[in-house]
Amino acid sequence: MMNSFKSILAATDFSIDGNNAVRRAALLAHEHGARLHILHVLKASGCKPLRDWFSPTIDIELKAAQARAALRRAAVEILGAYDVTATVEVAVGDPFTILTQASQRADLVVIGQRGHGRLEALLIGRTADRLLRTCRRPVLVVKKAVELPYRQVFMPVDFTAASDTALQVAARWVPGARMHVFHAVDSLQESMLRRAAVAESIIRDVRLREEAGAQARMRRTVGRLGLDSTQLSFSLGRGPAGIATLQRAQALGSDLIVAGKQGRSTLGGFLLGSVSGRVLSGSDCDVLIVPRQRDGWLSQAAAAHMRHEGETQADAAGAGEAKPLHWIHKTARFLPRKTS
Repeated sequence: MMNSFKSILAATDFSIDGNNAVRRAALLAHEHGARLHILHVLKASGCKPLRDWFSPTIDIELKAAQARAALRRAAVEILGAYDVTATVEVAVGDPFTILTQASQRADLVVIGQRGHGRLEALLIGRTADRLLRTCRRPVLVVKKAVELPYRQVFMPVDFTAASDTALQVAARWVPGARMHVFHAVDSLQESMLRRAAVAESIIRDVRLREEAGAQARMRRTVGRLGLDSTQLSFSLGRGPAGIATLQRAQALGSDLIVAGKQGRSTLGGFLLGSVSGRVLSGSDCDVLIVPRQRDGWLSQAAAAHMRHEGETQADAAGAGEAKPLHWIHKTARFLPRKTS
């Protein structure tokens, strides 16, 4: 496992959430000394009405030029605010396909929670949902305006290999933050005892043993992964995993939830099925979804990035002209102008 991100991909559709994703990616790139690549995807199908009246390429070329200019402005502002030189790219095609291909060259993918109403490129439940389910890289879903580095990181675990990877990523890639490890106990045994009208004192003893076992298991897991348990806090919740996770994360004032996923088709473990939708849509803070590590996937990302640098002509911001603009607390300024 690497100690930091080396390359970060930020995708934006120029919505507020999309631009917040770019800001967060820039801040992370500054913290980790990582390369930052900003991508905007144009759907060719969205240009059909105007293409019925004019040359087939006029509208798409105009939109691409406007988007490219907006990304260049963003890159200049990022250089001034974070001392990070970003490369930019505008691609035309299917957003999911392009994002999936681009993600293979990155250690981290950063996207916004939702996009413009008519643009589905980065909308949870559409392209972003598919990306979260299939991407082999960690995907950060940004929900908040960027102010400071992450300070309160919440790490729900289910004692699988996926949550082990998420713990390692959170501990090593978000240094300096307060880390909280959480496990939701949804006791089938207790439910069965209650249905059998077992005495409350016996049920209480069963619960206490169950909770003590879960606490000990969390600490053993942390120790097995080589993490310092004295730098972490631990707690348990009871009930459905999704609800318990959201309640505890909110009570702690978490600004980032880091969770693991088992494979390419689900969010796995505690985030399986409808629970994944509950955590992603119900959380007030950013969510980082970490896939179970496969041998060499980080080194593969680095190699793919180097190949891409030799093949693409992505634009980079000029290094000598930027001045600190202190726009981080302001509404996004790098929106492309609408055509009349």
